[in-house]
Amino acid sequence: MTDTGPILRDVLNAIAAREKYENWDIKMKLINTDGANYWSHLYEVTISAPNKPDLELFGKVVIMAEETRAAFNISVLDTEHFFYTNLLNEYKLLEEKYNIPKRNRFLTAKSYGFDNGYLRETVVMENLNKKNFKRYNRLESVTWEHAAECVKQMAYLHVLSVALRQDNPEKRNEILEKNNFVYPTFLFDKMSQNAITVAKEEYRERLTVFLEENVKTENFDKILKPIRLAVIAHGDFRPDNLMHRTLEDGTLEVAVLDFQFIKMSNPITDLLHFIISGTDRKFRQKHYQRLIEHYYSEFCNALRRFNRDPDLIYPNQNFENDLKEVQPFGLLVAIIGLPFVTLDVENVPKIGSDLATHFLGIKTSDLFAERFNDVINDYIKMGIL
Repeated sequence: MTDTGPILRDVLNAIAAREKYENWDIKMKLINTDGANYWSHLYEVTISAPNKPDLELFGKVVIMAEETRAAFNISVLDTEHFFYTNLLNEYKLLEEKYNIPKRNRFLTAKSYGFDNGYLRETVVMENLNKKNFKRYNRLESVTWEHAAECVKQMAYLHVLSVALRQDNPEKRNEILEKNNFVYPTFLFDKMSQNAITVAKEEYRERLTVFLEENVKTENFDKILKPIRLAVIAHGDFRPDNLMHRTLEDGTLEVAVLDFQFIKMSNPITDLLHFIISGTDRKFRQKHYQRLIEHYYSEFCNALRRFNRDPDLIYPNQNFENDLKEVQPFGLLVAIIGLPFVTLDVENVPKIGSDLATHFLGIKTSDLFAERFNDVINDYIKMGIL
């Protein structure tokens, strides 16, 4: 396995020099993520120097087998680099232009440095843990308060891309050219087998028919693409890609992280990704429709802050029609995403392991079987299965 320490240290030295630290000292601590990360070494970092405040940083060095890189056909950090060094700057300019209140602006970690060299891919961010942010436990369903704030941030992220498209169509075209991640459908072969195996017997025939109709077909492509509205979607909007903290007045703040999979899509894909990966049946029985309505309400509120008319940009009927067409995507998230979200710590693949270990050799948990069958039950009640 690659020794990632020296790779990260090179980036940290460059950061220290750029920040005008002299005679600096670097401390690095490797983090155990217990299943929250599979393809990177994560570090907590402190850069200190005389008469300078400590820089509390977070480093991520990618360790992805070459077989996996080829299978996904992606440049590992190019998209995230583009987001932090290009797209995020455009969003900040928009926020200034429209005088968006500070409390309503998009929240993410500050980036300090990148290395995009092949087999050296590294990103260094501010360490939000040092600002009392924390990640949600991936094995637990989110609460309503947490889900509501996460979805509010999601809606605002989508609206930023709508405002950018109208203010700067050339930038939108650049994004289309640079970010065209496509879900590798080969992943669904083994994951679909896993899903059918853990599905209750009375569900298997329905599930098999659904997979035949939606995987590796034009239906699969259709539900991932923009329909009545195109936004720059996060692509992996789940609770453990977010961090949160509670302020002194009791307000919850949510920071959005990990932008490797941003792409032009419809907004429903992010919404369903969050719901399926972050909630259980009990939550959905009580809050599913409420959360969907909350998303659309926050989307409209954000549009109005940019002086846009929601009825012209994305009327409620269009939103509801998109939701109806894209809802099958939620079941696909359950098939390929839930096995990793619900994975027992002892069965977590070794960081940097190859494609076979990640997708062909994964041992699903009892929690996956429970959550997945609950999703199937929901989809039967909705008339989708």
